[in-house]
Amino acid sequence: MRTLNTSRRGTPFAAPCRPAPWSGPMRIPEIPTGTRLPRLILSAADVQLTMLTTMNLVENYVTAWAGPDAFVRGMNVKLGRPAHTGGTLTFTGVVVSAAAEIVTVEVCARSTDGVHATGTVRLSW
Repeated sequence: MRTLNTSRRGTPFAAPCRPAPWSGPMRIPEIPTGTRLPRLILSAADVQLTMLTTMNLVENYVTAWAGPDAFVRGMNVKLGRPAHTGGTLTFTGVVVSAAAEIVTVEVCARSTDGVHATGTVRLSW
């Protein structure tokens, strides 16, 4: 069986790997419900905004706020109005739940035509 410190071929790594986020006691920062994430205005200059691109942008927006120790437990993103190449997207977010070990953030991405995407991202630390 392969462990975190052993490669696929069975040889140990030069330095130990970072432990998996679920392998120890989880800690959750003190984040009250209603905390607003900083607004992000993104220029979609040469990017075709497909569903996967939009999900990646939402994930990056939340994890940039949460920090490098955050682990995404789940995402639910729904598309709305299309966002066109050359336009701008404005991301806003708010913490809607901070129960037990999971923090849920509700995200909204707006384009010039209206709401491009809405969704929730569940995080743990």
